[in-house]
Amino acid sequence: MEGIWNSVEELNALGFAARTLIVGLMLYIAGRFIPHRAGGQYAGFDFTFFWMMGGLIASPLFDSKINFSNTIIAAITIFITHYIVSYLSYKSRTFERLVHGKAEILILKGQLQKKNMLKSLMPIEMLLAQMREIDVPNIAEVDTAVLETGGRVSVLKKGEYSPVTPKDINIPVIDGRLPVILINDGKTVDKNLKYLGYDRKWLEDELYRYGISDIRTVYLATIDGAGQIYYSLM
Repeated sequence: MEGIWNSVEELNALGFAARTLIVGLMLYIAGRFIPHRAGGQYAGFDFTFFWMMGGLIASPLFDSKINFSNTIIAAITIFITHYIVSYLSYKSRTFERLVHGKAEILILKGQLQKKNMLKSLMPIEMLLAQMREIDVPNIAEVDTAVLETGGRVSVLKKGEYSPVTPKDINIPVIDGRLPVILINDGKTVDKNLKYLGYDRKWLEDELYRYGISDIRTVYLATIDGAGQIYYSLM
């Protein structure tokens, strides 16, 4: 066991396997507990953290002379530093702007902002490509486009090109709700039925309307906000 944690000239198969398991566990913990970013909106310091942690934690697998104990101490130090930077970014707007930078307006009132395009090193072709990715292929439809700090482009269309909403034409709509699972792998999710005010008899009757007489033949069944049941058989 001493060779696992300390520097050795040559690592045997058992020691290498043990180090591999420990490295996998450390990478999992680092990935599990890093601050989440919506839509993958990582800042520059996040990528620095990823690069350093990945190379540092895996290094004892490639060089047995590296002291694994020191590697763990360094990894913990980097992880804590990253967490502190993320916390300070949350608490301080000034610090947040210093770490993340600020969003740049690339199009304003339909006009390209050449100065900000140059400042962001954003070629026209790249801007158009990113706009196509979010289903805005025609730059003439755009009122405002912003390069977010995570590198993605957000677009606000001109009023005449904005999609019509039910509110605009006074159409009543049903309140949205995420689908709730009623059956999972042939087993009834009773707590969800109870939460919705239903019971198993109600579910059996509803499925019977679709020609399903045995719940165990249903792989998945859900119900949405409109009361519509979706099901998939085994």
